[in-house]
Amino acid sequence: MKGYLFCVISFFFLASSCQNKQKESLNASENAIPMDLRPSPEKKPKMVFEQPTVYLGRITEGDSITYTFHFKNKGNLPLKILSVNASCGCTTPKWSQELVQPGKKGFIKVIFDSKGKQGKVQKTVTAYCNTLPADNTVAFKIEVLPNRNSN
Repeated sequence: MKGYLFCVISFFFLASSCQNKQKESLNASENAIPMDLRPSPEKKPKMVFEQPTVYLGRITEGDSITYTFHFKNKGNLPLKILSVNASCGCTTPKWSQELVQPGKKGFIKVIFDSKGKQGKVQKTVTAYCNTLPADNTVAFKIEVLPNRNSN
């Protein structure tokens, strides 16, 4: 019985400590946004992609391909991209570093390296911005054909 009680108490302690770390992480991201760019229900940027999901066709294993996702800020506050993360190391993102004013356009450019990949592949790229919610995700699909010369 004591062992069971210890496990239950340990579980709740661990669960509550995880929640605190998530809150700290969220606060750190919020603090990275200057006060005049922090969104509110009345004033916020809105990242709207022309094509949030694209099919890039076929490439041969070992080749790279580049694609640029274009978006428009359809909100009423300047949009700031804080960071962009790809779902794996095979995809390298670059993005608009300057503020994207309301009504203006920005971009996220991705370079996909197919080395070591084969078959149908789907990758996601998430931009963390001063939007509500902060995460904005795009995706691409591609088919990687085997390299006949790699034997």
